[in-house]
Amino acid sequence: MPSTFLGLNTGLSGLTYYQNSLNTTAHNISNADVKGYSRQVVSSKAAEAVRVHSAYGMMGTGVQTTGISQLRNAYYDTKYRGATAKYSEYEAINEQLTQLQTYITEMQSESGYTKLLSNLSNTMQDLASHPSDATYRTQFIQAAGNFTDLINEIGTNYQNTQQDINDEIAIHVDTINSLSSQIFTLNQQIMSIEIRGGNANDLRDQREVLVDQLSELVTVNVTETPLLYGSGDNAIESGAYRYEVRIGNELLVDEMESRQLMVVARGEKINQNDLDGLYDVYWEGLQRSVGEKFDFNNTNLSGRIKGLFEVRDGNNANPFAGTIKEIKTGTENGSTALIHLDKGMDMDKLNLPLEGTITLNCKQYYYDGWEASYDEDGNLNDFVFQNLTVVGEDGKREPAEFNTTLDVGREGIMGESVDCRGIPYYMTQLNEFVRTFSKYMNDIFTAGADANGDKGMDFFTTPDVDGNDYVLTTEETPDSVKAGESSYYRLTALNWSVNQTILHDQNKLVVSYADDISQQKKDARGVVDKIIYGMKDQGMFAQGTPAQFLQSVTTSLGVDVSKYDSFSKNMNEVSTTINNQRLSVSSVDTNEEAASLVMYQNGYNLASKVISVMNQVYDKLINQTG
Repeated sequence: MPSTFLGLNTGLSGLTYYQNSLNTTAHNISNADVKGYSRQVVSSKAAEAVRVHSAYGMMGTGVQTTGISQLRNAYYDTKYRGATAKYSEYEAINEQLTQLQTYITEMQSESGYTKLLSNLSNTMQDLASHPSDATYRTQFIQAAGNFTDLINEIGTNYQNTQQDINDEIAIHVDTINSLSSQIFTLNQQIMSIEIRGGNANDLRDQREVLVDQLSELVTVNVTETPLLYGSGDNAIESGAYRYEVRIGNELLVDEMESRQLMVVARGEKINQNDLDGLYDVYWEGLQRSVGEKFDFNNTNLSGRIKGLFEVRDGNNANPFAGTIKEIKTGTENGSTALIHLDKGMDMDKLNLPLEGTITLNCKQYYYDGWEASYDEDGNLNDFVFQNLTVVGEDGKREPAEFNTTLDVGREGIMGESVDCRGIPYYMTQLNEFVRTFSKYMNDIFTAGADANGDKGMDFFTTPDVDGNDYVLTTEETPDSVKAGESSYYRLTALNWSVNQTILHDQNKLVVSYADDISQQKKDARGVVDKIIYGMKDQGMFAQGTPAQFLQSVTTSLGVDVSKYDSFSKNMNEVSTTINNQRLSVSSVDTNEEAASLVMYQNGYNLASKVISVMNQVYDKLINQTG
């Protein structure tokens, strides 16, 4: 039997529902322009009916508000974050390669390599017309010095860019840590509210905004599962959810912990011209100890940080890698490993640091020197790494010991295969130019004699640690290259220069051969003629002349910039499209909310009218009857 006041309670339920709906609509309108806010709606159902034990069976008791829910689609969130990570990766690569391109493009200006190569050729022609004139000798030497300074500037700018990228990586790692801590705090707050049956929609929106920000830096995977009371068949939902955020496949934050990342400076270089102390990223262990390395060179990862790593460490997927051919322990050079390259390496492209690390059969070792031998084709193919050590259990380095049965025949690799033409790749290109050009020219200069009749010296070289120029050209053909010895390996884009002796004494410049000097032929110019020919020699480089080689580097960089610019624009369009789809579900349409206000207002007025009428009925029944 229904209560006498059933009608009044039914009207009250409608009044309560419409009041909640009006408040929620007002909340939506107030947050219409708030980033990340998701539209909220009042969920309802018919209240439980009452049996009246009559032919018509049940009597309705009004409406029951079941909750306030968000309009949000997890599928679109996942797709959007994946697209955002990919876009951020491409955009980071494009930005940094554009910076590298700017240095090269500027070098094509009036003070660039095109102009300075032209000046060098012009001063050669003038010197050929006046071989014994001190003025023209000095002009040629200065023009060559200006050109080497220009290559030094490009190399230095590339290193500065590598430093800027390194600093940005550290900043972004700090940002990830901050976002992780904020998400953890929100997890705690949301769980505390929802486990008591409360509503935490606004806090959920704040958390999703943080995850969106995180997805710009690194690939994010989010899972949300109900927390249960009990276990097995008796388990019941608590009303709260476990919210996990993973970067790649590694857990970053959930309701129990907020893991932190840290940057650690490398003790050794991977590439010859790398800066000291480039950062790697590790998980932070107990008491800020260094935990497991977080590998950003992972096909499952995207994001801005990965893009920065690709430019900073990019070697065009061509690291130093070969087969362990022989391992020895207790030799004169300590523990050594001989790595055989299936395809020999041109010495001009050699990019090994003097000291560093090498991975043998998946284990990292340290070396403090190496020696490489030539094959019959003049390429380096056997490398012996000396004084190999390994980090022991006490954290200190100790001499390496090997199991030759297990290690021989396995892979030896230095660094990682990074499939991007980044700074190491282009620095190697510049080094190749410096070494090939220098060797070609030095071979010609050293075949002649200076104005005093003395044998010619290397025109292009670099000072050693004591300030003395390396002697690169010898009468004997070396059968190997050693890390610590004088060789063209010593020349890089960073240190390339004109011989200091020639810079200070133009009489040391070679323009002719010894026989011409002995016969006092002052206008003999045999050496200069060969140098002039060399500037136009199509065989000096695989790409052609020196100017054509540098142009090929510029073109290659331009192609890369164009490619990643196209990639980033395409992925930005994809990300924008997905976000629009996401917003079509979760964003607030103020016109729609205004219409809802009118609808809920009418409902509220009608519910109020029900209560007013029922009040009159009860007043008549109770106060005026009898």
